[in-house]
Amino acid sequence: MSDNVERCSICGEELTKFGNRQLKDGVMCRNCVKLASSWLSEEDYRNRTVEEMKKHLKYREENLEKLAKFKKDRCVEGKYSLYIDDEKKEFVLSKRKDMKKENPDIIPLDAVTEMSVTEEPYKEGEGVDIFFEAVLENEELNTVRLRVNEFPGMTKDDEEYPKVCDTALAYLDALADKEVFEEVEE
Repeated sequence: MSDNVERCSICGEELTKFGNRQLKDGVMCRNCVKLASSWLSEEDYRNRTVEEMKKHLKYREENLEKLAKFKKDRCVEGKYSLYIDDEKKEFVLSKRKDMKKENPDIIPLDAVTEMSVTEEPYKEGEGVDIFFEAVLENEELNTVRLRVNEFPGMTKDDEEYPKVCDTALAYLDALADKEVFEEVEE
C-alpha cells in the first residue's frame, strides 16, 4: 500500500506544512534545513540538487568537528561576533559564545572576494538597517549577508546607530587585515 504523504528528498521523513525548502529536483524538510548553513538563501536552495544538499550536509558535519579546533585569536563583538583564527587563516560569524550549538560555518579568509556595508531602508519612513555582506569564492557558500543591528528599523538618532556602524566597519577592517596573510619573521 503506497502512502500519498510527501517526503523529504534528503532523509525520507514526512514533510510538514512549514519550514521546508524547495530544491532543484526535490524538497528538503525543516529538520534537514536546520542542519544546513544559516547563510543559504532561498535561491541557494532552489539552485541545488538533492545530491548537492546531501554533500552540503556532510560538509556541515565536518564543520562541527573542525569547530572543536578553531582558535578565537581575534574577535569583533556584535549581534554576530566575528572570530578569526590567525593560524588557520579562517573566520566564523556566530550569534552564540557556545559555537557548538550553532555550528557556524568556518570560512577561509582567502575565500572573501568582496565586502560591503550598506544602509538600507527598513520600511518607508520607519528607519534603516545596516547590512554587512561578504562575497565568497567557496564551494559551499556564495555569500554571507547579515543585518548588523539587533532589531530592524533603527533611526539615525538611536543610541545603537553609531555602535552598529562601528561594528560593521570593524568586520571590514578585521577581514581586510593583510597582516593575517603574511608570515611573521623573527
